[in-house]
Amino acid sequence: MFVFITLLSVATSMSSAAFIGAGILGGVLTCTNSSIALAGTYPVIPQARVNLMCGGGSLGEQVVKSVLTDTAGLYNFLLTTLDIVLANPGNCYLIATIPPGSCMFALPPGILRIPIVVLGTIDALIGQFLILAPGPMSYVLSA
Repeated sequence: MFVFITLLSVATSMSSAAFIGAGILGGVLTCTNSSIALAGTYPVIPQARVNLMCGGGSLGEQVVKSVLTDTAGLYNFLLTTLDIVLANPGNCYLIATIPPGSCMFALPPGILRIPIVVLGTIDALIGQFLILAPGPMSYVLSA
């Protein structure tokens, strides 16, 4: 049994083609086990806290943005220019706290840690799009 995260991540530009001015990072949080995966259905996880964590260095890790998944398990982060400049996306990751009883199987207390990988940029008519993708996730047990 495992928890499955689908992350659709795209940062969009609101200004010139040489400057990424704002961004959107979002996805859906689902859980599944082997019997559900065979049927092709994935129950969503509503009301899960998802934090965008960035940093390291002298300031340590900081929560840049925090959201709750909605009733459909969806979450969205709207990133400003300042968020993108101050928080290097290559040094960021997502932390998802799964509420007890959200999945059809019992999870021990812990969090999902999902690194964010910068794949590159794509030029478009409205500017540059920063393409982000989730890295390999890990489940971290609470101490």
